[in-house]
Amino acid sequence: MQGWQTTYLGMRELPRDISGFELQVFFSFSRAERELIATRRGESHKLGLALHIGFLRMTGRVLDAFRIVPPALWRHLGNELGVDAPDIASLRALYGRGRTLFDHQRVACEALGFRWMTEHQRRALVRLMSDEVARCADREQLLVFARRWLYEHRLSIVHDRAIRGLIATALARFEAETAASIRSEVPPDALEQWSRKIAQPHATGVTHQSWLWAAPTRHSTRQISEVLERINWLQTLDVHKYLGALPDLIARRYARRLASRPLSAGAKIKDPARTVEVACFLRYCLLTATDQLILMVQRRVADLWR
Repeated sequence: MQGWQTTYLGMRELPRDISGFELQVFFSFSRAERELIATRRGESHKLGLALHIGFLRMTGRVLDAFRIVPPALWRHLGNELGVDAPDIASLRALYGRGRTLFDHQRVACEALGFRWMTEHQRRALVRLMSDEVARCADREQLLVFARRWLYEHRLSIVHDRAIRGLIATALARFEAETAASIRSEVPPDALEQWSRKIAQPHATGVTHQSWLWAAPTRHSTRQISEVLERINWLQTLDVHKYLGALPDLIARRYARRLASRPLSAGAKIKDPARTVEVACFLRYCLLTATDQLILMVQRRVADLWR
């Protein structure tokens, strides 16, 4: 499958303005498909089956939306099949009997080799998305990934609600695996201390979570001392001793998620998400504070040199 086709995957109805490129790519038929279409009785049924085959090839989903079909598509199908096509018609007008619609959907799936996803294939997709979550946690991109996987494996693309449920399962599975990895490395008393300490107030009047997340605005001696204080505080919690193998992408993702919500809301998050967020937050703060310190010292040295 070409990368540009992902734009069409999962569409539930025909686009209002269909281009000549789309007509040629998706609604042109092979010899075997023409022979299958020719077995239908009546011109309307031939056009209907051809429409379903083309739509399934374009979107990976069966067509069941009773909207008006673009006249340009009817004309193209009529020219392809050598029959008279209507100027304007909807699927509701084309199919007087619901059984005929379902029959055309079934035949279109058989013609292109599409099947419905089994439980085994559903679990395989969840496992693949769990691996994909380590690289990207954007739900919309994961939705595109799932649609593409289904299409490439000739599985009919299910409703977006069902795919989003699989994405939620994959995210929960990834968080559980990450939390288990953290617990296997960090002692339980240290994790409990980390969760308690970030909620305690700092001498500046804000919580330690807000104090750690605040970025320095200058590279003065006072600001350098404050960054050093953050690093020393994190080292007293032994943050530097653990999670060295944790990917920076994962640490940044969950650290930002914890910092983006109020502390009162963060305290209500249950495990394993709470364990992952707190550990990643402290690890990321240590890494960023160290990078900030190096940059600030370099700028300070440059100022003194000038």
